[in-house]
Formats: sequence, structure tokens, C-alpha cells
Amino acid sequence: MSHPRAVAAVIMAGVLWGTTGTVAYFIGGAVPALATGAVTMGVGGAILAMIAGRSAWRAIRDVRLRIWIILGGLGVLVYPLGFYTGMDLAGVAIGNILALGTGPLVGAVLEWLVDKRPPGWGWFVATGIGIVGVVTISLADHGGTTANPSQFGLGVVVALIAGVGYGFYSYAMGKVIDAGHSPLASAGSVFGAGSIPLLLVALWFWPALSHAGEAWWGLSYLVAGPMVLSYVLYSRALRRLSSSSVMTIALTEPAAATEMAVVVVGERFDLAGAIGLALIAIAVVASSFTGSVRNTPDST
Repeated sequence: MSHPRAVAAVIMAGVLWGTTGTVAYFIGGAVPALATGAVTMGVGGAILAMIAGRSAWRAIRDVRLRIWIILGGLGVLVYPLGFYTGMDLAGVAIGNILALGTGPLVGAVLEWLVDKRPPGWGWFVATGIGIVGVVTISLADHGGTTANPSQFGLGVVVALIAGVGYGFYSYAMGKVIDAGHSPLASAGSVFGAGSIPLLLVALWFWPALSHAGEAWWGLSYLVAGPMVLSYVLYSRALRRLSSSSVMTIALTEPAAATEMAVVVVGERFDLAGAIGLALIAIAVVASSFTGSVRNTPDST
């Protein structure tokens, strides 16, 4: 890599993203998972829109992108609600890696259907490995994790739905960039659009949030770190690195999330669970090497 600062920025963003599950676990007793997701990306998305400023507004006003801003905003709405709920029900590590692993696969399907760029054979291999991993995890013993035994299956489904949202908003951001707007404008416009309904969801949970007490420290961290700072770093890195390179480096996220779930939260997996996690991790890595390269504008 010829741009060490850009590489370091993506690594830092990935590590910050990887802390979300652990932080959400420790504040989960005071704040419902849906409220955590709504506050994190609702407030964070609004801040990103303000940081991007006029560049985000120009992207929103671009008639060519209107449908993608709307679909991306819907993805931003679905992702955090499903992501934090999935981790709450299926466990920190499993919920995290299921959502993260699904996103790139959904993005590849959208490129296939919309851009008429069919994925290579490597994508099909990665998808097959990922499906086997999901089935293996579903059949594993979850007694050593933070999963809710009676609602584990629902947690898996919700985490996968979160991954669909992730894939949609990531693809939409790419369409904004392809149209000639900067990466920061892309993040500001798509996350800004999604922040509006998320803030309404947060308002619905205000009675619980108003009594969250010290949990607000955790919520503030999730907004400032894994949301705002991470996406600013990510968008800056896209000025210097190809999207395929950024996606590969950003694999520090599931690695950090799983390590923190084991070391900090204390999750433990039986052999089937460990194999399932490993298969999904392999699928994520493989899918990152089958993605297309995007040339991004050199301005913010």
C-alpha cells in the first residue's frame, strides 16, 4: 500500500466498528437494542450530513441519484435496528459477523442485477461457504454466548436482514460516488436521508432513553466513534485507495468484534460454532477479493 495514512485510517475505522457489539452489550440493560440502533445512526447520520454540508445537499438534489438516496436511506434505517437487535438475540460475535458478512454479498447481487456486472466464480464459492457457515452456527450450542436461547433463530434472521440493509446503503453510496460526488458527500447524503426516520424511532423510545443514566456515555461513544469518526476516516481513505483495497483492510472490523466478544464479553463457542464463525469469516474475506474496483473523485 502506497498511502500509509489512508491504510491506518481504514484500520482505525474497522477497529472502532468492531467495538460496537461489546459496548451495546454493556448498555443493553438500560437501553433497548432498537433504541441503541436508532440513536447511534440517527444522530450520527445527521452529524455526517452536517459535516458534508453543501456537498451532501448537492448529491441529494442530483435527480439521477434520487432513487439511490431513498433506497440507501432505507438501508440505513434497517441496518442499525437489525444489527443491534441481532446481536442482542443471537450473541455479540454471531450477530455481528452475520450482518457484516451478508452486506458485501448483497452488494455483489445489486451490481449483478443493476449494473449488469455478474460476479465471478469466486463470489459463488464465497456465498456457498457463507451459507454453510450460517447453517453450522444455527446448529451449534449457544450456551456459552450472550445469545437468547429461545430467540436465537430470530436473531439470526434479523442479523441477516441488517446485512441486506448494509449492502443496500453501501451500494447506494457507491452510486453517488460513481456520479461524480465525493465520498464524504456520499456518506452525508445517504446517512442523512436515513437519519430522519431513525430519529423518529429514537423519539418513540424517548421515555426509556430519558432514564438511561450512565448508558448515555456508551451511546455517545457509539455516535462519536464507530459512527461519525469512522465514516469520516473511511471517506477520507477512499480518496487514496481503491474500494477493493478499503474493503479488504476493513476486515479488521469482524476480527476486532469477535476478539472483543471473546476477551471482554466472555463469549465461548463449541466446535460447531467456531467452525461456523470461521466459515463466515472465510466467506467475507473471499468476497472482498471478488469485488470490483471503483475510481473515486479526489475531493471532499
